Amino acid sequence: MKFIKSNLAKIIIASLIFPAVMFILAFFIRKHAVSSYWQMLSDFLVFVIAFLLNKFFFQQKINWFNSKNWSAQLYTAMPAIILIAVLDSATLTASDLAVKLRIIVLCLLVGLAEEYIFRGLLVSLFLKLFNNNVLGAVLGSSIMFGLIHTMNLKSMPIGYVSGQVIFAAAIGLLFGTIYVKTKNLSIVILLHALRDMFPMFSNKLMAEAAKMQFSMSSLYVIGVLFLITLFIAYAQLKDFKLERETV
Repeated sequence: MKFIKSNLAKIIIASLIFPAVMFILAFFIRKHAVSSYWQMLSDFLVFVIAFLLNKFFFQQKINWFNSKNWSAQLYTAMPAIILIAVLDSATLTASDLAVKLRIIVLCLLVGLAEEYIFRGLLVSLFLKLFNNNVLGAVLGSSIMFGLIHTMNLKSMPIGYVSGQVIFAAAIGLLFGTIYVKTKNLSIVILLHALRDMFPMFSNKLMAEAAKMQFSMSSLYVIGVLFLITLFIAYAQLKDFKLERETV
């Protein structure tokens, strides 16, 4: 019983919320055509369950919004903004690009659920586990964020999923750094949504992505990206001191 109340146990439980909810809903979804509305419901349920578990079990403070010093917050978020802008720029030339409210809502719900768990809860829990080692907490939460994408192994080849895991961990380093320094979860929710939604505005790009073949060269590129984001996180956090009240 003592272990269940430990920070390590809470990290494990928080990390399993997403796959557990998806596994349970899969029994219902497989009887229906999978749609964006089922995905919205799944992400909303993940958030609600995580929120309730935090209220009654994890009891971690979530910094939803910070209106102070916007210039410093923007500066901290700039590496992630640049990366997302570069990645999303290809979608702007798609011939069938069409902004869809349904996609916007879906991506905001995905961002809300995932960032609430992996930045809001896990960064705080890792800080306590690692005695306020900020880089360690950001790295730990990012690795867990990457590993959650192994759920895709049931429908995708291991090589492709390996790239997803490393990429998610890489962008998680930037998001975690932003959250720790700005105490503003809203920023990372928005950035997460922007990263997801633009490719989904184009059916052609989504179809091409589904046919994409794995290559070792792409895995090397993603590995280099992870090292770059790790260096950025280190550079931004090396002299950063937490206030007495941690995130």
